[in-house]
Amino acid sequence: MVAALHNEKKQGLAYRYALLFLIALIWGSQFLFNHFALQVFTAESVAWLRAAIGFLTLSFFMALAPGSRDSKTNGFSGSRYWLQIILVGFFEATLPFFLVAWGQQHVNSAVAAILMSLVAIFTLVLVVMFVRDESVTKGKFIGIMLGFIGVVVLLWPQFSQSTGTGSALGSLAILAAAMSFAVSLVLIRRLPQAGSPVLTARNILFCGTVELGAVLLLMRQPLVHHPLQTSAVIALLAQGVLAGGVVYVLYVRLVNVAGATFAGFANYLVPVVGVFLGVFFLKDHLPLSAYFSILIIALAIFAAEWRPVRLDSVD
Repeated sequence: MVAALHNEKKQGLAYRYALLFLIALIWGSQFLFNHFALQVFTAESVAWLRAAIGFLTLSFFMALAPGSRDSKTNGFSGSRYWLQIILVGFFEATLPFFLVAWGQQHVNSAVAAILMSLVAIFTLVLVVMFVRDESVTKGKFIGIMLGFIGVVVLLWPQFSQSTGTGSALGSLAILAAAMSFAVSLVLIRRLPQAGSPVLTARNILFCGTVELGAVLLLMRQPLVHHPLQTSAVIALLAQGVLAGGVVYVLYVRLVNVAGATFAGFANYLVPVVGVFLGVFFLKDHLPLSAYFSILIIALAIFAAEWRPVRLDSVD
């Protein structure tokens, strides 16, 4: 019986890590998908289609799993809820989807992955500043300082060279996208406790789809700037279905079986996956300072999230 319990625990641990690495792979690969999609589609259309495909993916999942939705918010009811969802949708989908797609026209996917890893640090700064019940621990302070150092190490070569204007602007756009994601995470904490996380993600992507669609219409932007290519279409579909839809379902599942702290370890893995995919598949060139930067940022996230573990609480 003891052996059976040990095997069950071992299998449960393997399942948790499999989910964790799958989530990191999906989120880390979004920069690779963007690279191929941008070869055919405009930055505005990449952002809109990612949100739209993600919305349709989550809607399809909810149709198959009725338990993932809440009847109280399944319809367009609750003005307070929807006003906040619209605001979250802007910072979670509309603004960052566009900024990342635009920024990746000027920086490679590996640099984009490193910059986006700062979402955790930006979120920490905003929580400390605006959430009153959040205390500033020594670990959080160290994490913020290390995160700032990591950004300086990564971006200093770009800003110190006069020829790197486009690259610098692209990096700033992705940095702004990371801040936008952080703002959305703080706003999500203030959402009314209604509906499942998958439902909330679906509604956020719905708002992003509408907002980005309106931008496309107002700016009269074309969907493509080059003839369609199979690789670009597949990359865009993968971006929307996986990084815009499936990953939210997997993340909610991981939080349920392993807790939010364990799920947060994806923050360490996403930039590593993004850098590896960019260097391996796209032959992205990274200076030595970029590798130092990713190490510093990983240490920053670890310091900010570290909590002493009591020996008597370990299973």
